Amino acid sequence: MNAKSNKLLEQCGIFSGIIGTLLLLLSMFMVLSRNSWENGLRAAVENVLPSPEYFVGKEIPVARKSNDAICFELSHNKDTERMPMSKQMALVMRITTYYGPLPAVFSYEGGQTRFEGIAYLKSSLKNEFLETENNRQMSFWLSTAKNIFEEAAQNVSEKDGKVR
Repeated sequence: MNAKSNKLLEQCGIFSGIIGTLLLLLSMFMVLSRNSWENGLRAAVENVLPSPEYFVGKEIPVARKSNDAICFELSHNKDTERMPMSKQMALVMRITTYYGPLPAVFSYEGGQTRFEGIAYLKSSLKNEFLETENNRQMSFWLSTAKNIFEEAAQNVSEKDGKVR
């Protein structure tokens, strides 16, 4: 190898090292920000739920993991004492609307899936979405949410060894 090819190889190595370091830093920031992202979604669910008596628990893993939905366990609070987790779950899912993609909150209790509202929006716009609950688009999102809830319930049952 001559001096020119050695210099070219050295430059390629330095460039590859810089790119690798940048990718490593970006991956590290993604991992570190995961908790704050989940905590923000928990707060959004708590704000949308109809009463302050709910406590949003840990994330429930779903096999079709994506950035479009995240599922949480719910429990009832009584006098600031948390009751054990039951068959209740909450789901934050990105839905497509006339206003663009928005984070919708769904709840699941006793086999029933309900649309609770849109996170981070004023109540007047939430009411508009609640009024459209019976249209085709909302029934599509409700059935999608129900499928995700059923999958999450199976994951919890398998993980805990309990039949729920």
